[in-house]
Amino acid sequence: MQHSKLLYEKGILHNLKMLTQSQYSNFKFVARLDQIKTLTAGIKSLTFGEYGAFMVNEDGFTCTVEQGKCIQASLFLMPACFSEFHVDGVVHFNINMNVLNECLSIFSGIDCSLKMFYKGPEAPLVIVLEPKDESDISTECSIKTMLQDEILEYALDANSSSLNVLFIRGPELMTIFQEFDKSTEELEITISPRRPHFKIDTLGVMQSESSIEVAKTSDMILMFNCRETTKARYKSSLIRLTQKALSVSSKVAIKTDLSGLMEMHFMLQDSSEAEIYIQFFITPMADIEM
Repeated sequence: MQHSKLLYEKGILHNLKMLTQSQYSNFKFVARLDQIKTLTAGIKSLTFGEYGAFMVNEDGFTCTVEQGKCIQASLFLMPACFSEFHVDGVVHFNINMNVLNECLSIFSGIDCSLKMFYKGPEAPLVIVLEPKDESDISTECSIKTMLQDEILEYALDANSSSLNVLFIRGPELMTIFQEFDKSTEELEITISPRRPHFKIDTLGVMQSESSIEVAKTSDMILMFNCRETTKARYKSSLIRLTQKALSVSSKVAIKTDLSGLMEMHFMLQDSSEAEIYIQFFITPMADIEM
Protein backbone atom coordinates (compact mmCIF):
# COMPACT_ATOMS: atom_id res chain seq x y z
CA MET A 1 0.00 0.00 0.00
CA GLN A 2 1.28 3.43 -0.90
CA HIS A 3 0.09 6.96 -0.14
CA SER A 4 -1.12 9.44 -2.75
CA LYS A 5 2.07 11.50 -2.57
CA LEU A 6 4.26 8.48 -3.28
CA LEU A 7 2.09 7.37 -6.20
CA TYR A 8 2.09 10.90 -7.53
CA GLU A 9 5.88 11.11 -7.30
CA LYS A 10 6.27 7.74 -9.02
CA GLY A 11 4.23 9.03 -11.94
CA ILE A 12 1.38 6.55 -11.42
CA LEU A 13 -1.15 9.24 -10.55
CA HIS A 14 -0.78 12.57 -12.34
CA ASN A 15 -3.55 14.29 -10.41
CA LEU A 16 -4.54 13.29 -6.89
CA LYS A 17 -8.21 14.25 -7.33
CA MET A 18 -9.06 13.41 -10.92
CA LEU A 19 -7.66 12.61 -14.34
CA THR A 20 -7.88 15.09 -17.16
CA GLN A 21 -8.53 13.86 -20.69
CA SER A 22 -4.89 14.53 -21.64
CA GLN A 23 -3.70 12.15 -18.92
CA TYR A 24 -5.64 9.17 -20.34
CA SER A 25 -2.74 8.60 -22.73
CA ASN A 26 -0.61 7.54 -19.75
CA PHE A 27 -2.95 4.66 -18.84
CA LYS A 28 -4.22 1.54 -20.56
CA PHE A 29 -7.22 1.35 -18.22
CA VAL A 30 -9.03 3.87 -16.02
CA ALA A 31 -12.42 3.35 -14.37
CA ARG A 32 -14.60 4.65 -11.56
CA LEU A 33 -17.40 2.96 -9.62
CA ASP A 34 -19.64 5.15 -7.50
CA GLN A 35 -20.23 2.29 -5.05
CA ILE A 36 -18.25 -0.91 -4.50
CA LYS A 37 -20.74 -3.11 -2.63
CA THR A 38 -21.62 -5.29 -5.63
CA LEU A 39 -18.03 -5.51 -6.92
CA THR A 40 -16.77 -6.49 -3.45
CA ALA A 41 -19.42 -9.21 -3.16
CA GLY A 42 -18.46 -10.49 -6.60
CA ILE A 43 -14.73 -10.57 -5.84
CA LYS A 44 -15.37 -12.38 -2.54
CA SER A 45 -17.28 -15.10 -4.40
CA LEU A 46 -14.20 -15.70 -6.58
CA THR A 47 -11.58 -15.94 -3.82
CA PHE A 48 -11.55 -19.76 -3.99
CA GLY A 49 -8.95 -19.23 -6.72
CA GLU A 50 -5.52 -17.87 -5.73
CA TYR A 51 -5.12 -15.65 -8.80
CA GLY A 52 -7.66 -13.89 -10.95
CA ALA A 53 -7.16 -13.40 -14.68
CA PHE A 54 -8.44 -9.92 -15.57
CA MET A 55 -9.42 -8.79 -19.03
CA VAL A 56 -10.72 -5.33 -19.87
CA ASN A 57 -11.92 -4.17 -23.28
CA GLU A 58 -14.64 -1.98 -24.72
CA ASP A 59 -17.22 -4.64 -23.80
CA GLY A 60 -16.44 -4.40 -20.10
CA PHE A 61 -14.45 -5.74 -17.15
CA THR A 62 -13.94 -9.49 -16.53
CA CYS A 63 -12.23 -11.43 -13.75
CA THR A 64 -11.83 -15.22 -14.06
CA VAL A 65 -10.61 -17.80 -11.55
CA GLU A 66 -10.20 -21.57 -11.84
CA GLN A 67 -9.64 -24.54 -9.57
CA GLY A 68 -7.93 -27.36 -11.43
CA LYS A 69 -9.94 -28.35 -14.48
CA CYS A 70 -13.12 -28.80 -12.48
CA ILE A 71 -14.60 -25.35 -11.97
CA GLN A 72 -14.25 -21.88 -13.46
CA ALA A 73 -15.94 -18.65 -12.40
CA SER A 74 -16.03 -15.23 -14.06
CA LEU A 75 -17.29 -11.86 -12.84
CA PHE A 76 -18.61 -9.52 -15.55
CA LEU A 77 -19.20 -5.77 -15.28
CA MET A 78 -20.45 -3.91 -18.33
CA PRO A 79 -19.18 -0.37 -19.08
CA ALA A 80 -22.59 0.96 -18.01
CA CYS A 81 -21.77 -0.15 -14.45
CA PHE A 82 -19.04 2.50 -14.28
CA SER A 83 -19.46 6.26 -14.01
CA GLU A 84 -16.10 6.53 -15.80
CA PHE A 85 -14.62 3.87 -18.10
CA HIS A 86 -11.63 4.16 -20.44
CA VAL A 87 -9.62 1.32 -21.95
CA ASP A 88 -6.98 1.39 -24.66
CA GLY A 89 -7.45 -1.80 -26.70
CA VAL A 90 -7.47 -5.03 -24.69
CA VAL A 91 -5.86 -5.21 -21.25
CA HIS A 92 -4.75 -8.46 -19.56
CA PHE A 93 -3.18 -9.06 -16.15
CA ASN A 94 -3.28 -11.42 -13.15
CA ILE A 95 -3.77 -10.39 -9.53
CA ASN A 96 -3.75 -12.22 -6.20
CA MET A 97 -7.45 -12.45 -5.30
CA ASN A 98 -6.99 -12.37 -1.51
CA VAL A 99 -4.90 -9.20 -1.75
CA LEU A 100 -7.54 -7.52 -3.93
CA ASN A 101 -10.31 -8.61 -1.57
CA GLU A 102 -8.43 -7.22 1.45
CA CYS A 103 -7.91 -3.89 -0.30
CA LEU A 104 -11.58 -3.59 -1.24
CA SER A 105 -12.54 -4.40 2.37
CA ILE A 106 -10.40 -1.72 4.05
CA PHE A 107 -13.50 0.41 4.75
CA SER A 108 -15.67 -2.61 5.53
CA GLY A 109 -19.31 -1.67 5.93
CA ILE A 110 -18.80 1.90 4.68
CA ASP A 111 -20.18 3.01 1.32
CA CYS A 112 -17.20 3.89 -0.90
CA SER A 113 -16.43 4.93 -4.43
CA LEU A 114 -13.57 3.27 -6.30
CA LYS A 115 -11.12 4.43 -8.93
CA MET A 116 -8.85 2.02 -10.82
CA PHE A 117 -5.70 2.90 -12.78
CA TYR A 118 -3.48 0.59 -14.84
CA LYS A 119 -0.54 1.72 -16.97
CA GLY A 120 0.32 -1.53 -18.73
CA PRO A 121 2.45 -4.70 -18.49
CA GLU A 122 4.48 -4.97 -15.23
CA ALA A 123 2.73 -1.91 -13.80
CA PRO A 124 0.62 -2.28 -10.64
CA LEU A 125 -3.14 -1.92 -10.52
CA VAL A 126 -3.78 1.19 -8.44
CA ILE A 127 -7.12 1.45 -6.66
CA VAL A 128 -8.33 4.51 -4.76
CA LEU A 129 -11.12 4.12 -2.21
CA GLU A 130 -13.05 7.17 -1.04
CA PRO A 131 -15.75 6.85 1.67
CA LYS A 132 -18.90 8.68 0.62
CA ASP A 133 -19.40 10.50 3.94
CA GLU A 134 -15.73 11.27 4.63
CA SER A 135 -14.48 13.81 2.10
CA ASP A 136 -11.08 14.13 3.79
CA ILE A 137 -10.29 10.41 3.85
CA SER A 138 -9.11 8.17 1.01
CA THR A 139 -6.87 5.13 0.64
CA GLU A 140 -4.67 4.18 -2.29
CA CYS A 141 -3.48 0.61 -2.83
CA SER A 142 -0.88 -0.43 -5.37
CA ILE A 143 -1.36 -4.13 -6.20
CA LYS A 144 1.29 -6.12 -8.02
CA THR A 145 0.16 -7.57 -11.35
CA MET A 146 1.57 -10.54 -13.26
CA LEU A 147 1.44 -11.77 -16.81
CA GLN A 148 -1.79 -13.60 -17.47
CA ASP A 149 -1.74 -17.37 -17.62
CA GLU A 150 -3.80 -19.15 -20.24
CA ILE A 151 -7.28 -20.02 -19.01
CA LEU A 152 -9.53 -22.82 -20.18
CA GLU A 153 -12.42 -22.07 -22.51
CA TYR A 154 -15.74 -23.69 -21.61
CA ALA A 155 -18.90 -23.42 -23.69
CA LEU A 156 -22.20 -25.17 -24.18
CA ASP A 157 -23.48 -25.64 -27.72
CA ALA A 158 -26.33 -23.16 -28.12
CA ASN A 159 -27.64 -25.20 -31.07
CA SER A 160 -27.68 -28.56 -29.26
CA SER A 161 -31.08 -30.23 -29.08
CA SER A 162 -30.21 -31.32 -25.53
CA LEU A 163 -29.47 -27.80 -24.23
CA ASN A 164 -31.77 -27.11 -21.30
CA VAL A 165 -32.18 -23.70 -19.67
CA LEU A 166 -34.06 -22.68 -16.55
CA PHE A 167 -34.20 -19.48 -14.52
CA ILE A 168 -34.81 -19.81 -10.79
CA ARG A 169 -35.09 -17.25 -8.00
CA GLY A 170 -31.79 -16.92 -6.15
CA PRO A 171 -33.07 -16.88 -2.53
CA GLU A 172 -35.22 -19.98 -3.12
CA LEU A 173 -32.30 -21.90 -4.67
CA MET A 174 -30.12 -20.83 -1.73
CA THR A 175 -32.71 -22.30 0.65
CA ILE A 176 -32.64 -25.62 -1.23
CA PHE A 177 -28.85 -25.91 -1.02
CA GLN A 178 -28.83 -24.96 2.67
CA GLU A 179 -31.17 -27.84 3.46
CA PHE A 180 -28.71 -30.44 2.21
CA ASP A 181 -26.63 -32.38 4.73
CA LYS A 182 -23.08 -30.98 4.93
CA SER A 183 -21.69 -34.52 4.66
CA THR A 184 -23.19 -34.94 1.18
CA GLU A 185 -20.46 -35.94 -1.27
CA GLU A 186 -22.29 -35.69 -4.59
CA LEU A 187 -25.29 -33.96 -6.12
CA GLU A 188 -27.22 -35.44 -9.02
CA ILE A 189 -29.14 -32.83 -11.02
CA THR A 190 -31.93 -33.81 -13.39
CA ILE A 191 -33.72 -31.45 -15.78
CA SER A 192 -36.58 -33.00 -17.73
CA PRO A 193 -39.57 -31.94 -19.87
CA ARG A 194 -41.62 -34.37 -17.74
CA ARG A 195 -41.95 -34.68 -13.98
CA PRO A 196 -39.72 -34.28 -12.11
CA HIS A 197 -38.90 -31.15 -14.12
CA PHE A 198 -36.03 -30.05 -11.86
CA LYS A 199 -34.68 -32.54 -9.35
CA ILE A 200 -31.66 -32.57 -7.07
CA ASP A 201 -30.57 -35.79 -5.33
CA THR A 202 -27.85 -35.88 -2.69
CA LEU A 203 -25.56 -38.89 -2.65
CA GLY A 204 -23.00 -40.02 -0.11
CA VAL A 205 -23.23 -41.67 3.27
CA MET A 206 -26.67 -43.13 3.97
CA GLN A 207 -27.68 -40.36 6.37
CA SER A 208 -27.14 -37.65 3.75
CA GLU A 209 -29.26 -39.10 0.93
CA SER A 210 -32.25 -36.94 0.07
CA SER A 211 -34.17 -35.57 -2.90
CA ILE A 212 -35.85 -32.27 -3.80
CA GLU A 213 -38.16 -31.80 -6.79
CA VAL A 214 -39.37 -28.50 -8.24
CA ALA A 215 -42.17 -28.41 -10.83
CA LYS A 216 -41.78 -26.05 -13.79
CA THR A 217 -45.02 -24.36 -12.67
CA SER A 218 -43.53 -23.47 -9.27
CA ASP A 219 -43.36 -19.78 -8.34
CA MET A 220 -39.59 -20.11 -7.87
CA ILE A 221 -39.12 -21.06 -11.55
CA LEU A 222 -39.00 -17.92 -13.71
CA MET A 223 -38.38 -19.69 -17.03
CA PHE A 224 -38.20 -23.34 -18.05
CA ASN A 225 -36.97 -24.42 -21.49
CA CYS A 226 -36.31 -28.15 -21.71
CA ARG A 227 -36.63 -30.48 -24.70
CA GLU A 228 -34.59 -33.49 -23.59
CA THR A 229 -33.85 -35.03 -20.20
CA THR A 230 -30.34 -34.41 -18.87
CA LYS A 231 -28.85 -35.92 -15.74
CA ALA A 232 -25.35 -35.53 -14.28
CA ARG A 233 -23.50 -35.81 -10.98
CA TYR A 234 -21.26 -33.14 -9.49
CA LYS A 235 -18.97 -33.00 -6.47
CA SER A 236 -20.74 -31.21 -3.63
CA SER A 237 -17.49 -29.42 -2.80
CA LEU A 238 -17.64 -27.70 -6.21
CA ILE A 239 -21.30 -26.72 -5.84
CA ARG A 240 -20.50 -25.20 -2.44
CA LEU A 241 -18.01 -22.86 -4.11
CA THR A 242 -20.98 -21.10 -5.75
CA GLN A 243 -22.64 -20.28 -2.42
CA LYS A 244 -21.15 -16.80 -1.96
CA ALA A 245 -22.37 -15.77 -5.41
CA LEU A 246 -25.75 -17.38 -4.78
CA SER A 247 -26.17 -15.54 -1.48
CA VAL A 248 -26.15 -12.15 -3.25
CA SER A 249 -27.99 -13.11 -6.45
CA SER A 250 -31.56 -12.20 -7.32
CA LYS A 251 -31.96 -14.97 -9.90
CA VAL A 252 -29.92 -17.82 -11.34
CA ALA A 253 -29.80 -19.29 -14.84
CA ILE A 254 -28.85 -22.97 -15.05
CA LYS A 255 -27.84 -24.54 -18.37
CA THR A 256 -26.93 -28.16 -19.08
CA ASP A 257 -26.79 -30.58 -22.00
CA LEU A 258 -26.00 -34.27 -22.49
CA SER A 259 -22.28 -33.62 -21.95
CA GLY A 260 -23.04 -32.91 -18.27
CA LEU A 261 -21.17 -29.60 -18.25
CA MET A 262 -23.21 -27.17 -16.13
CA GLU A 263 -23.24 -23.42 -16.65
CA MET A 264 -24.67 -21.17 -13.93
CA HIS A 265 -25.27 -17.43 -14.20
CA PHE A 266 -25.85 -15.48 -10.99
CA MET A 267 -27.50 -12.11 -11.59
CA LEU A 268 -26.52 -9.46 -9.03
CA GLN A 269 -28.62 -6.42 -8.18
CA ASP A 270 -26.87 -3.08 -8.59
CA SER A 271 -28.13 0.42 -7.84
CA SER A 272 -27.40 1.48 -11.42
CA GLU A 273 -29.42 -1.52 -12.74
CA ALA A 274 -26.52 -2.26 -15.09
CA GLU A 275 -25.68 -5.85 -16.06
CA ILE A 276 -23.54 -7.51 -13.39
CA TYR A 277 -23.33 -11.27 -13.16
CA ILE A 278 -21.08 -14.16 -12.17
CA GLN A 279 -20.77 -17.16 -14.46
CA PHE A 280 -19.70 -20.62 -13.26
CA PHE A 281 -18.79 -23.67 -15.31
CA ILE A 282 -18.78 -26.94 -13.34
CA THR A 283 -17.61 -30.19 -14.88
CA PRO A 284 -19.51 -33.43 -14.13
CA MET A 285 -18.28 -36.63 -12.56
CA ALA A 286 -18.27 -39.94 -14.43
CA ASP A 287 -21.15 -40.54 -16.85
CA ILE A 288 -24.25 -42.13 -15.39
CA GLU A 289 -27.10 -44.01 -16.99
CA MET A 290 -30.16 -41.97 -17.91
